Amino acid sequence: MAGQSEKKLKKLLEKSEELFWKYGYDTVSMNQIASEAGISKMTIYKHFHSKEDLFIEVLTNSIEVHINNIMKTISQEYHTIEKIEFLYNYSLDLLKKYPIILFRDIAKRKNILERIISIKQEKTLPIWRRILEDGLNKKEIRKMDIDFVSELLMNLPSAMKNMDFLYDEGKQLKLYESFFDFIKYGMLGSKE
Repeated sequence: MAGQSEKKLKKLLEKSEELFWKYGYDTVSMNQIASEAGISKMTIYKHFHSKEDLFIEVLTNSIEVHINNIMKTISQEYHTIEKIEFLYNYSLDLLKKYPIILFRDIAKRKNILERIISIKQEKTLPIWRRILEDGLNKKEIRKMDIDFVSELLMNLPSAMKNMDFLYDEGKQLKLYESFFDFIKYGMLGSKE
């Protein structure tokens, strides 16, 4: 019976993600999710107290998938700078992949936004620490306060997202190049 319950939960989460991504949080109802997943609404409420809890679980699962993908790559033998560049490129690609309605839905719900930021930080901060500690051990980067630099690297994209020139493609490339020059030569003292 537990196997059947797990299958229903998996189907519920998959259908919920599909619907939230396509139509947005406000438009999708619990009835619609139940119908599309082929389960009863009571089954949904057996696992989640509210649509908000279901939405957060779907977002958390998505974050987990991406964290696992990132960990596979940074576990390989790449230079520290390449790992940092990969992590930022991966994040930029995700921004392009997810529908804008998803970002709006999250941004306009302070409690959801705060929970997702907290989950993301809990998951990504150890990745930054691991990259930097590995770089120090390999002597690819100079000595630094790992906690401070990890927090800084994790939060830099948030600080840059409101800059006007991010909407000009030519200026984006220049920003990107300048940003990585800053990391390579300013912060990390890369050998390259």
